[in-house]
Amino acid sequence: MASTGRSVAGILAAVLLGLAAPVLSMGAWVAAQDDGDPPHPVHIHTGTCADLGEIVAPLNDVAPPTGGESGGAALASPVELSETEVELGLADILAAPHAINAHESAENIGEYVACGEVGGRVVDGVLLLGLRETNGSDLSGVAVLEADDDDETDVTVYLVEEGAVAGAEEAPAAGAAPTAATAAPTAAPPAAPTAAPAETAEPVETAAPAGEEVAVDIRDFAYEPAEVTVAVGDTITWTNQDPVPHTATATERGVLQSGAIAPDGGSFSQTFEAAGEFSYFCEFHPNMEGTIVVE
Repeated sequence: MASTGRSVAGILAAVLLGLAAPVLSMGAWVAAQDDGDPPHPVHIHTGTCADLGEIVAPLNDVAPPTGGESGGAALASPVELSETEVELGLADILAAPHAINAHESAENIGEYVACGEVGGRVVDGVLLLGLRETNGSDLSGVAVLEADDDDETDVTVYLVEEGAVAGAEEAPAAGAAPTAATAAPTAAPPAAPTAAPAETAEPVETAAPAGEEVAVDIRDFAYEPAEVTVAVGDTITWTNQDPVPHTATATERGVLQSGAIAPDGGSFSQTFEAAGEFSYFCEFHPNMEGTIVVE
């Protein structure tokens, strides 16, 4: 991967420093590893963060760095990163709306944690853009897109958890006297017993008519069958026979979002209550595509 040079590195450090909060100085900024944070899958989508389209380039997971040695201030905010060379030219990415979107984890693929539209000023073949926190994740960051040649772009994504810095800053110093806010609470007097509620009759459940069950196998990185037709009220169950996780994610994500379906026999079921034709794909492997027709 080509180097972005000292000027880009300096700009990037300043941007990340501003995202982390003013409690850090440049001397205290180091990339540290947080073993408790799962890797974040990340993709380049068409569209905007408010209206994500199809995935055009899956990126490597954003994760804590594993090389080098830890050093510096213990309270430094951990930075996680992803580096990927994608087979898209930077000019092609900028020619249409695109966004970089990060997920909470492979297990919770439907929860988005940070996103940023791709755009801005390209300086010496390098584009810097910000990634905004989404869904209260407390994660934000920066993406660096560097033109490798006409057909490839080096994409580096950095994420930092802002709350980690605030939490460290607000923690009381060792040996400090507890304040009213941090002192151990006193025991509250026991509440007077209340009378037991009167028994109510159990509601009588009326079973709704069950629809048909339709099976879709995920095998050899494909949905089998790739197109299924069901009636309103029918249920489709996807069973993952591959040794890696997959998803069933509709292009209109509100229609279908399975999350990660576990390998080697994991399954996900959904009942479809509205008619329509819906395209879906795997968020880990966007070349996997399927269609659901609900009549």
